[in-house]
Amino acid sequence: MFLENFLAIFILSSLTGASADNCSSCVSSGNIWCVESSQCNTTFSSCQTQITVQLNCPALPKYAYDDSFMRTQQLTFASASHGDQIQKCFGNQIPTMKLFKLRAVTCSEGNANFTCRGFTAYDVTQKVIVLSFRGSSGTDQSEQLNNGFINEGIQWYPDINGNIFKDLRSLKYKYPGFELWINGHSLGGMLSWVASSYLVTTGLYKAEDIKVVTFGSPRLGDYDFAVWYTNTFLYSFHIIHRADFFARQLRIDPHTNTTVLYHPRTQIWYNNYMNETDQYEICKQADGNYCSDTVQEGLSMWDHIYYFNVNMPAWGRDGCPKDRSSYAQQ
Repeated sequence: MFLENFLAIFILSSLTGASADNCSSCVSSGNIWCVESSQCNTTFSSCQTQITVQLNCPALPKYAYDDSFMRTQQLTFASASHGDQIQKCFGNQIPTMKLFKLRAVTCSEGNANFTCRGFTAYDVTQKVIVLSFRGSSGTDQSEQLNNGFINEGIQWYPDINGNIFKDLRSLKYKYPGFELWINGHSLGGMLSWVASSYLVTTGLYKAEDIKVVTFGSPRLGDYDFAVWYTNTFLYSFHIIHRADFFARQLRIDPHTNTTVLYHPRTQIWYNNYMNETDQYEICKQADGNYCSDTVQEGLSMWDHIYYFNVNMPAWGRDGCPKDRSSYAQQ
């Protein structure tokens, strides 16, 4: 299966010594690159930003990050997926957007109330098709997903796969040439990475026609997957709010207790309430002890729920009212 191919755990090779004059050639020869001094060495007694894998060699994304686009349209999609008033959300925030299909499937063998959901939508004015996945519903489902990963690994559910991709094929046939936007919050972000990968590897879409945006998504795959995804999807942003607990999970493969899991590029970190004038950091590294991961104390579930100073699940369930003040974190 596709997911099994991409999520096989990769064991990093041991470092060996060599010389180089840039980050990529330095780490490919098994050395460490120091960002501040632009030096390559087998070890550093003092260096603030050390790079050991090519994925983390400093680089900015090809496409500019648009804060306004994220806090308006992308926030609306990801929030709407949490509720049943998706078209009302569109009416309040993006009037030209139309809901196509909402799909849900039970994704727990032990609890029929635990569902995975996603919807498709389209906008003939913007010439775009949207695929958005909901995050886990409640702490019980989040705990079960975490325990299930530890015991059985990540699972994929073919029922929602088949229904949603059938909907996408219909929309693509009706609106050829439309761009595809894929997004999701938390678990929905993980499903966004999987879905976009599936669409490209099966040939339904080209990667250059897809924009991927995730909010507070846990790590999904190994180093090889992160490299492949980064090189394939040039428009891909993973937004992290301050001390979001779930965005920092999982780093170690529970089956081997050794291998590091990675986020693909590009992380955008807001170390604040994410108000309109707040600053953000475009992380030049993909994943590691950089950007949001420099903060490991005081991790917060609330920072996982609030993005762009909006309680995403509550706002979405209420139909994304125009006045967001009552949904703010501060």
